[in-house]
Amino acid sequence: MSSDGLLPAERKVLDELGHLPLDFRAMWAISNVFRSGAALRRHLESTVLAADRLSWTAFTALWVLWIWGEMEAREFAGAVGISRPTATGVLSTLQARRYVRRRKAAKDGRVVLVSLTPSGRRKIQELFPRFNEEERRLASVLDPAEQEGLASMLRSLTRGVQAGIPAPSEAAGRR
Repeated sequence: MSSDGLLPAERKVLDELGHLPLDFRAMWAISNVFRSGAALRRHLESTVLAADRLSWTAFTALWVLWIWGEMEAREFAGAVGISRPTATGVLSTLQARRYVRRRKAAKDGRVVLVSLTPSGRRKIQELFPRFNEEERRLASVLDPAEQEGLASMLRSLTRGVQAGIPAPSEAAGRR
């Protein structure tokens, strides 16, 4: 396998594990999704979100409620991609900042509904254009066709994970 274009961490892995029968192409694909996602998250938190003292998760929470509107608290965690206990903490923080509100559902008092407050709506409406401008700037290292291709490939990975790609041993048993 050629090491042209590899990142230093990839070269180190190849130096240490290159003698093993591993699928390095798959490793690079998945590890670089994680690596780039983490780098992008850190960058956006330290630039666009820092002035508003928002974490990536808090920003995502505001965005989800802005796009989907009021939702049950139990659905909120899944939509944001966090655990229910983490969602409780994020909602408490955002509620203390008066960006979200929680209320009991009229038909079933056990159900908690979550929504943006007017202040929360103003915050995400003001913040998102700046966030998207930084997304545009960061994505500009790729031409438009590369951006579309990358988005398509990442959708395919997401759909595969969501569909529960069978493990190789399971797939072999089905043949």
